[in-house]
Amino acid sequence: MRIEACDSHIFRGAMNETLISACTMFLVPATLLFGALGVANSSFLKLLVCLLGGATAGLWFYRVWWWANLSLIDRRTALALSGMYAGAWVITLLVQLKNMFSRD
Repeated sequence: MRIEACDSHIFRGAMNETLISACTMFLVPATLLFGALGVANSSFLKLLVCLLGGATAGLWFYRVWWWANLSLIDRRTALALSGMYAGAWVITLLVQLKNMFSRD
């Protein structure tokens, strides 16, 4: 009969705590920058916020992509979350660029 530690069943399937902290480190500024984009009053400031948001999401994606010793489910979950933010920032940047150059 095999005896396991009492808490071994509690954490089975739990997400890597370090990964959670790292995702939070990128998720908070990326989300706050969306709010900053909404209150920016000039097109240059909106462009700057878009670039900062895209860079933050890109760094997040890059960090998760090269993370060693992650389980497959943790890696896919973190890449999906960072990829959604990166995609949203790319779309936002493209819309902002279109608005900047289509003014009459």
